[in-house]
This record gives sequence, C-alpha cells and structure tokens, in this order.
Amino acid sequence: MPDRLETAIMAMRVAREFQDGAVVNLGMGLPLLCSDYIPAGREVLFHSEQGIVGFGRLASTPDEVDLSLMNAGGLPVTPLPGMALMSHDESFAMIRGGHIDITVLGSLQVSAGGDLANHHRPGKVVGNIGGAQDLATCCKRVIVMMHHTTDSGEPKILPRCTLPLTVPHCVDMIVTDVGVFELAGGQVILREYAPGWTADEIQAITAVPLTIPADVRELVLA
Repeated sequence: MPDRLETAIMAMRVAREFQDGAVVNLGMGLPLLCSDYIPAGREVLFHSEQGIVGFGRLASTPDEVDLSLMNAGGLPVTPLPGMALMSHDESFAMIRGGHIDITVLGSLQVSAGGDLANHHRPGKVVGNIGGAQDLATCCKRVIVMMHHTTDSGEPKILPRCTLPLTVPHCVDMIVTDVGVFELAGGQVILREYAPGWTADEIQAITAVPLTIPADVRELVLA
C-alpha cells in the first residue's frame, strides 16, 4: 500500500475548512493539531470547553507556556489579541446555544449514516464522553479527523457502528490518512485521495461502498 498522510498534513487539510471568522472547537487527540495550521490571512476563533475563545497555536517553548491557558487536551496554547476567558458553564452555553460553527472530533468509528462513536474503546469498562455529545449535537458542522483503520487494520468507516454511539446522524465530513470524505444521504463520497492512492485501494480498506464522483481529485492544501 502507498504511504499514508502524516498527521500534520491531515491537520493542514482540516484547517482548510475553517472559513474566515469561524468559531471552531477542536476535540481531543489529533484535532488539537489543527490550531497550528491556519492559512495566512485567515482569522479563526478557537473555542475550548475549558473556557477560552480566541486562542492561537500550541505553545512551542517554555517561555510561551501559561498553565491557565490550556486546550481540551490539557496542552498549553498561546494567547491572541481579543482572547476571552469565561466560566465552564458559559463555555457550554456557547456550545448548546449553537454558537460554534465547526467542531473537529476524533473518532473510533463512523457509520455511512453519519453516526459518531468516539467515547468507548473496546475492552474498556466505561467510556468518557466528555463534551463530544454536546459538540456533535449542537455545532453547525461536524468534521471527524481520524486514522482510516485501527492499529490492527480494521476499517473505521462502517455500514453501522458496533461501539456505543456518541451521537447519531451528525458527521458531515471525515478526513483520514488516506482521503477526504463527505457524508450525505447515507453515502460516503470520496472527494480527495492521498498522493499515491487510488479509489480502489481506499475502497479495499473501507467497509462501506464509496461513491466516486467524476471530479474526485488528489488531496490539495491550497
């Protein structure tokens, strides 16, 4: 099989979806990388359940670390002019009030119908749903950023999720290490493929039939 995309490239591709002025929430895991790859000249207001709106990239040096400014994964982030701090309940009021334009979430499984299962790993007695249920339900657009298969090579895009659902029918787009997929009307549409990959190779590691449009193209970052 061809090489898969590095996580930084996945984050760059996801960041292309953030329109100027968008309020964006980044979930735990891979999505947290997206704050480092905002296109030049574009303003994105990142929101964290911890009670921050308008923070910047991840801190990269000890001098930039402020332990009071953390993202959802507990990683230190840098401040930007106009950044606002708020209480935990006010932060969730923003989510539940429909004020978040895009949320980017990691996932364990996604179904062809857009069901999200991202909180309960196989073999664990309990799962930690965190804020994912609120985000996936209330945000205007839900993007999943995940590896295309499990560590053992099992598909993660499925006809039906086998793990407990976080939220049904909520996912709009999936960005994986082999391609970009749009979910619409029960279809999984391949929009872009990673360099070196073919639609047939991606289909071989996907558990649902892919819709391949005439304008499918190699992944672009510009």
